[in-house]
Amino acid sequence: MSWEKELSQRLLRVIPLSEKSINYVKQAEEDQEELLTHKILLSLAKTVNEKREPVKLRDIVDDLYPSPSKREMDIVRQLIKKTLIPSGIVEKLSLGKKDIRYLPCGYRFQETQRVESSSGKSIREPVGPVVEHFPIPSEVLKLHLQKTSLERVLNKIDKDFEQEQISEPLYQKMRTEYQKLTETVCEQLKEHEKLVKLLDIEN
Repeated sequence: MSWEKELSQRLLRVIPLSEKSINYVKQAEEDQEELLTHKILLSLAKTVNEKREPVKLRDIVDDLYPSPSKREMDIVRQLIKKTLIPSGIVEKLSLGKKDIRYLPCGYRFQETQRVESSSGKSIREPVGPVVEHFPIPSEVLKLHLQKTSLERVLNKIDKDFEQEQISEPLYQKMRTEYQKLTETVCEQLKEHEKLVKLLDIEN
């Protein structure tokens, strides 16, 4: 099964969190030690991005500790179970009889507070800025870099031709070749259009 579509959707959604739960995803202040729950979330996001699929507990723990002990594994498991899953930050998946995996429910979070509307209904309103943890797929960055490089080459070819540093037949040949490569890369980037726009990468 390919998880690309599901991972892309999770990059785009914003997860509402309570005042308590938002602390699990926020970076600690300078004078405070970073919460282990926050470290676990960052590790989970990183390993999922590298593997492009849900990951096992061992993958997360191995990223956090050089030589993890059973105690450290148990602590990470309990923190995921008792804080990150109940708060809606992490999802636990059973992909097989003994195959338990984890996925972030999203990579963008916002604190919400419960208020009463004019009609007397209890609703949740967003509070403060969106907290983001983007594990940008390497494929997107690679394609963007290729596109930028090809556009620079095309500009250089145009400039050299205008200054009569290359002949017209060579100019036409090179321009056709690099223009075709650029169009191919742009077409591939279209598959990540929403993510590219969200990350302010110009396409």
